Amino acid sequence: MRQMIIIITLLLFAQSALLGCALGKKEWPSAQESEDSFSLELIQGVRQDNCLLLEVAVKGAAHRLWRASIQLETVGGDDSEGCIGCPFVPRDAVHFTRNQKGFVLEGNNLKLSICNLEQGKEYRFRVAGKSELSISPLEYTDVFVAEP
Repeated sequence: MRQMIIIITLLLFAQSALLGCALGKKEWPSAQESEDSFSLELIQGVRQDNCLLLEVAVKGAAHRLWRASIQLETVGGDDSEGCIGCPFVPRDAVHFTRNQKGFVLEGNNLKLSICNLEQGKEYRFRVAGKSELSISPLEYTDVFVAEP
């Protein structure tokens, strides 16, 4: 009888331990808003000849910014071009990663430049930023126009 009580006690203990493992909230890890996220805001955008020189404020965790992309769309009457007032559909993008030439992050200021714009063409553009944390979403600036 004593052995039966010990076995039942051990079984109840094992059952409660196994059920305890299944309890609790389970979810994917997410970035801590105050420590890991950032936002982007264009401070200055200058077009010089066929170059676009941008200065972007990285607000928040600038150290998490791993990749920045300049997304471009030419504006015109051709089918392959966008129009002012139409939804922004980037047809080209130039990507820069940390420690790569062209990616200059000083404190919370990011400087980017590209020099392959066509003379006489108007462009719409925005900057997209990707965190080094894969679970973080892309961050974007507003869409701007670079006139010829």
